[in-house]
Amino acid sequence: MREYELTVVYDLSVAEAGGPEAGPQRLATLVEGRGGKMLKVDHWGRRRMAYPIERAIDGDYIVTRIDFEPTAVAALEAALKIDERVYRHLIVRADELPPPPPVREPREPRPMPEAAPAAAPDATEETAVATEATAATEEVEAEAPASQVPADTEPIEAAVADAKAEVSPDDEPPVVENADVGGEAPAATEAEAEADEDSAAEK
Repeated sequence: MREYELTVVYDLSVAEAGGPEAGPQRLATLVEGRGGKMLKVDHWGRRRMAYPIERAIDGDYIVTRIDFEPTAVAALEAALKIDERVYRHLIVRADELPPPPPVREPREPRPMPEAAPAAAPDATEETAVATEATAATEEVEAEAPASQVPADTEPIEAAVADAKAEVSPDDEPPVVENADVGGEAPAATEAEAEADEDSAAEK
C-alpha cells in the first residue's frame, strides 16, 4: 500500500441530486471498492474552474489522501475517466508532493518615525520679532483714546495739583504788561518812543 493524494472535480449536479456530501461518498465508494482506504477528505465544495468544461464554469472540488495499491492505480484512473460526472481528476504520490509553505508569522507594526525637534530660532530672528512687538505696542498706545490713560499717571497729577495749591500768592511773579518773555519792548512802545523823539526834534 502507498499513500496518494487524489483530487477530483465533480459536476455540481451530483451535489444537487444527493446533497452536499454526495461527491465525497461517491469517491469513497469507488476507492474502497478497489481495495483502497480513505485517510483524509478535504471537501472544498463549489469553486470556479480555470476554464469552462462542457459549458460549466463551477465544479465540486474534493481533495483526499488515500492508501492504495500501486498496481490498482491505473484501474482507478480508468474508472474516473469513464464517469460522466467527473470533470477532471489527478492522482499523485504523497512523497512526491512539494513541502507545504512555511506558516507566515504576523508582521509587527512598524514604529512610527519620531518627529524631528524644532530648530532653535536664530538670534537675529528673535531680535526682529522683539522689535516688531515693541513697534506694535507703541502703535496701540498712540492710538489709544485719552480715556484709556494708564492708572499710574493719577498719583502724578494729584501731586501736581497739591503743589499748585501750596504756592502762595506772594510767590507768584509780577505780571508785566506789554512785555515779552525776553524783556524786549513790544512794537507799539517803540513806535511811541520814535514819535516822542520826532516831536522833541521839531521843537
